[in-house]
Amino acid sequence: MNEQIAPIRDLALVWASALFTGQLCTRLKQPVIAGYMLGGIAIGPHGLKWISQPDQIEMLAQFGVAMLLFTLGLDLSLKRIFASAKRVFAAGATQIGLTIALAGWFAHAFNLTNNPSSAFLFGCVCALSSSVVITKILIDRAESDALHGEILISLSLVQDLSLVLLIPCLPLLAQLNASAGAGTGSINFTELAISVGKALLFLGVVIFGSTKIVPRFLTHFTQFNSRELFPLTILVLCLAVALLSQILGLSLALGAFLAGIMISQSRFSHQAMHDLLPIRNIFSTIFFVSVGMLLDGHFIADNWFPVFALVIFLILGKAAIGTASAFFVTNNVRTAVLVGVGLAQIGEFSFILLTLGQNSGLISDSIYNLSLTAAVVTMIATPALMNVVPGLFLKQAQALKPAAGSAAEQLEEDKYSSRLANHVVLCGYGRIGKNLGTVLEAHGIPFLVVELNAALIEQLAVRGIPHIYGDGFSRLVLEKTNLRKASCLVLTVPDPISSTGIATIARETNPDIKIIARVHRATDISVLRAAGVNAVVQPEFEASIEITRLTLNSMQRPVAEISRALESIKSRRYSLFNTDPKDIELAEVHTHYEDDQEGIWFKVQSDLVSGKNLRELDVRRQTGATVAALKKQSKTIAYPDPEIPIDADDEIYIVGNAEQIGRFEEVFDLPRFVPMSSSTSDDLSSDFKQA
Repeated sequence: MNEQIAPIRDLALVWASALFTGQLCTRLKQPVIAGYMLGGIAIGPHGLKWISQPDQIEMLAQFGVAMLLFTLGLDLSLKRIFASAKRVFAAGATQIGLTIALAGWFAHAFNLTNNPSSAFLFGCVCALSSSVVITKILIDRAESDALHGEILISLSLVQDLSLVLLIPCLPLLAQLNASAGAGTGSINFTELAISVGKALLFLGVVIFGSTKIVPRFLTHFTQFNSRELFPLTILVLCLAVALLSQILGLSLALGAFLAGIMISQSRFSHQAMHDLLPIRNIFSTIFFVSVGMLLDGHFIADNWFPVFALVIFLILGKAAIGTASAFFVTNNVRTAVLVGVGLAQIGEFSFILLTLGQNSGLISDSIYNLSLTAAVVTMIATPALMNVVPGLFLKQAQALKPAAGSAAEQLEEDKYSSRLANHVVLCGYGRIGKNLGTVLEAHGIPFLVVELNAALIEQLAVRGIPHIYGDGFSRLVLEKTNLRKASCLVLTVPDPISSTGIATIARETNPDIKIIARVHRATDISVLRAAGVNAVVQPEFEASIEITRLTLNSMQRPVAEISRALESIKSRRYSLFNTDPKDIELAEVHTHYEDDQEGIWFKVQSDLVSGKNLRELDVRRQTGATVAALKKQSKTIAYPDPEIPIDADDEIYIVGNAEQIGRFEEVFDLPRFVPMSSSTSDDLSSDFKQA
């Protein structure tokens, strides 16, 4: 083949292999980065040999590294880290320091290296976790706002920020390595002082530029209002700072990272990220594929035991260290364990350290291949572990269930438990919880808040609102809420793991309590229903209803047309989100609502109703409300015949305005009821246990 088009052929092979293996990993719900590296293994010199000389694309791969680090700096939220700087940095420093020490011991124990500099860099490689994998797992599981999600994101940012310190140290480590190899044990302190001076000078330029030069520079080019010139301006600025770093003897990667931090402090950071993200994704793919090309399958076969040992060390060792470090930020065991498991992998920026270390002679081929193999395996294993660990906590909660009459039930009641009854237990006092609490307080409805955020607990104490500091997932904490006498449990926490566990414990403690839960993912609805949740609310869906109403209203559509459109969406919701089957049967009933009407379920527990038929009750004349449905055992009847007799424990669906429904409650003395399909719960309970 013509050598002039060889680079184009190689690029085509790189992107094609990344497309195939990346799609495969996505379907298998594995990190797409692992797929890119597997693609590199397949087409590289140790695989099919379609690309026998990876050096041909090394330049583009280095550009991919620069773009990856640039966007990392661009997206780095320094304010988020500094908001809880002491605790987060203490946790991050502990996790990084202990991992480096343990990995250095591992390197010596398995004779990977006897050089302290190489062992230290190997420890740094192992200490970094994958921000991409962590973020993707949390987003997929809707746990970004959960406590362990916030801690994981903050710690991953601290790890990424540590690159600013690690990358400039590479020349010093290389010099120490060369001195040790020559047996001199001496360091050229003049060269070291010059290197440190250059680094400090460069940092000074970055700080000055981020405050004085970059804002004016970007403001000037944004005045042209050109969609082409702005991303070009950002790209030129990134490469200029990166090349300046290279000229000063630092590294291209470090310069790109600091360039991103410079722009991140300006008001243009979000648009810059939006414009450069496609470029980052395309060229960083080349880097990950090129990393895979260097992975030697024969090395793995010949060194399977060290590979296996390193994978186990990373999963168990990093999980244990991450768990211990998380206690600087939280005192909740379950949250700390989830943080530890989330950190139990080698990250994408470890590959950059590996590449830079290999180029400087600090990383041998054996360490390189060993680390790459362990990275691929641990990145694939982490999502599976994050799915397994919550199930283990649920099993533990079941195993620790106290027996009737045991000492655990004889604990002294909390000061709130002794005086609260028919109250609402509110787990989580974030934005949703605060709004609900305001309404409950205004209507004089007793409620108690369970919250793990110390700052919110202080606010509750000042306002005199009953509260308990602790994790609702704890059976002991829930016992102190007097859950047996509570009428309703509301779960506003965004973490589906916690919601499922709390609902399971609550349903066992009080079979009659009404449980309402917030959920993000449609796949979690069935699990929560199986755990005993009566009603599930998805904020995104409710927002879509309101947005649809406002949009049609702004277009001056008739009220009847808007009502039909909203009811159509609501009826489709029942199939989309897998809610109670009886709601599907009531879809026809819903279409007849007036603007001021609502539908409420009532449980037949009164002799005034039991044993009579609808004609005898004459609900319409006495209250103005309408009996829209009747549920007898497992069958729901829309608009039932007036002659159908009503038995005890039947459920009646009443439609009317607030005044009519209130009159119905007074006349017939029936309690409102939040129904849950027992058949649905039974069908899903086995799936929940397996999950």
